[in-house]
Amino acid sequence: MRARQGCRTCKRRKIGCDKQFPACSNCLRTGRQCMGYGMQLRWEDEYDGRRKDSHLKAPTDAVYLLPELKELYGLQFLNVTSEDLKHSIRSIPWPHFIAKRDHTYPSPRSLSPWPDIVYDGSDLLEYYERKISSLICTIDINNGFRLDLLPRALSQTCDASVALRNAIFAVSCFHRFDAQKALPFKTKALRYLSYSLGREEASRHPGVAETQFAASLMLCVYSVFDETEGNWHLHLNGAKNILRRLDTSKSGGSTSSFLYTWFLYHEVLGGCSQYRSRLFDGSSSMSDFLPPKFDKKEIIGSLGFSLELLDAIHRINFLRDNLPSRTYTTEFDDLESQLLHLSQHANVENAVQIQNQMTRIMSTAELYRIAALIYLLRVIPESENATRRSSYVDQGFRVLRSLPICTSPWPLFVLACEAPSDEHRIEILHTLDQMDQNRKIGNVFVIRNIIETSWNKQDLQADVDNNSKFKWWELAALNNSTPWFI
Repeated sequence: MRARQGCRTCKRRKIGCDKQFPACSNCLRTGRQCMGYGMQLRWEDEYDGRRKDSHLKAPTDAVYLLPELKELYGLQFLNVTSEDLKHSIRSIPWPHFIAKRDHTYPSPRSLSPWPDIVYDGSDLLEYYERKISSLICTIDINNGFRLDLLPRALSQTCDASVALRNAIFAVSCFHRFDAQKALPFKTKALRYLSYSLGREEASRHPGVAETQFAASLMLCVYSVFDETEGNWHLHLNGAKNILRRLDTSKSGGSTSSFLYTWFLYHEVLGGCSQYRSRLFDGSSSMSDFLPPKFDKKEIIGSLGFSLELLDAIHRINFLRDNLPSRTYTTEFDDLESQLLHLSQHANVENAVQIQNQMTRIMSTAELYRIAALIYLLRVIPESENATRRSSYVDQGFRVLRSLPICTSPWPLFVLACEAPSDEHRIEILHTLDQMDQNRKIGNVFVIRNIIETSWNKQDLQADVDNNSKFKWWELAALNNSTPWFI
């Protein structure tokens, strides 16, 4: 008896098959596993070589349902059929069904206060100062992305300064145009950072090591913006090595508070998805590594929340990674109590120009706090924590609804993984669309892909009531070089 078509192993090898049962002679002769002749089922979003692989590539001309059509919004993910929609579709004019993604066109050239450093460099500096620095900082007053980084990039003539300047150009150029136009700037930033490190500039000139540190972190930012770049961990490890040479890992040293907290943000939130060595010599807390001058309850603009909350997230990461059996300890209770009573404040009393943004600033910090509580109770193995976790999820969605636009990927991701219903999931999808339209950063598309993967996984486990054991940090999609929710 012979099969009607060749086995899948021979098809994959692109050779002829003798179609023998139960396994073809080619496979038996070569010691390969014969994958058989029957139909092979695949998940709809699984790459099979016949469709264009869209993994980690955001669409540039996407067609989607308008968010304003609330009765249909989000259903493209929830797997309904045309029969489910045919009656409601007839009542809606066809032009309302499609919309093109907004394109951002470069504004006309105008006089710029920045020196004409390189071709288009002055335009990119102006775009960074006006757009990017505000985009990646929660509190725009005393914004270190302007007040700390721009002087370092412009006032020094060393190779490290050239590296930082071109890293800034690369981020601005990618956001304003595309990756192809940003590539020369990114390449130059990497080249001059390598020159600076190889020539040991830091040993000859004061302040150069901090500029090297800043250039490495700005390249981390580029990796988050460009979802195809994939070198975030290399840039962060480079920054970590520079920081160790500055001898600031235990005292904060002379490193600017802005640079240090900016690094901690990447280090700690990156640890939420990646098992890797910690900067803090295996310590469960980073409190001892912060100098006394830090107000640990103040909301930091580059973070969006306080250092005390960042320390709590670091401690949760530590417990998760160092308790493979997820054994209960009293530190869980201590952490939950700390998070429940944690008070955060914004030190902007004298900044009249952003008083109207205080509600957004405080709500963003509160969303991070609630997400940390949800994360903690997801790590704790006790089944009775499900009720408390559900209560925190409800609180998180209430805070999310109070924000005009959510600008914080990490708490949104944690909340999305706990979305209890299709209505909540549609709310998350709507929020992601708003983030994409207003921020236009590559990580938003990838976050959406990971969130939908987690929902698929949870739905497949729903019949066995295994949701209490769901660990979003173990998703295959998170086993990646970049923590996309930074």
